[in-house]
Amino acid sequence: MQKKYVIPLVAAVPLIAVAVTVPSYAAATPAVSFTKIQFNSPGSDNRSAASLNAEWVRMTNNTRSAIQLKGWTVRDKAGHVYTFKTSYSLGPARRVYVHTGKGTDGRPDAQHRYQNSGNYIWNNTGDTAYLRNAAGKTIDTCTWKSGTAPTYC
Repeated sequence: MQKKYVIPLVAAVPLIAVAVTVPSYAAATPAVSFTKIQFNSPGSDNRSAASLNAEWVRMTNNTRSAIQLKGWTVRDKAGHVYTFKTSYSLGPARRVYVHTGKGTDGRPDAQHRYQNSGNYIWNNTGDTAYLRNAAGKTIDTCTWKSGTAPTYC
């Protein structure tokens, strides 16, 4: 009797890895975003009302609906905070400015708000502005380094 031997054949199957590159798209534009920041008021930094109010941040509603900003905050790295304390509806494609200095909200028109600070808030050497909704979620940020103001976000 003849012995039979079974020899297993192992087929080497090369594994081919395919790398798929997905394009990196910018994050979706937030409903409200910083669009321009005048971090270095023009002229001498003399802490006058005119000089302080020439330092501001501008936010724009990027949607087709009004957005209620009550409870929303604008802050810098150092923790200076402006809060929309009362009801403020930012209309579709409308802008709102938050000035550093003293003034009356809604003057000269509804799109102007005032932080009522006697000191400059935004650092000319670089800073970051943070926009947070009433729940405290960061909606947008804008960072700049020293240079010519204003900066467009």
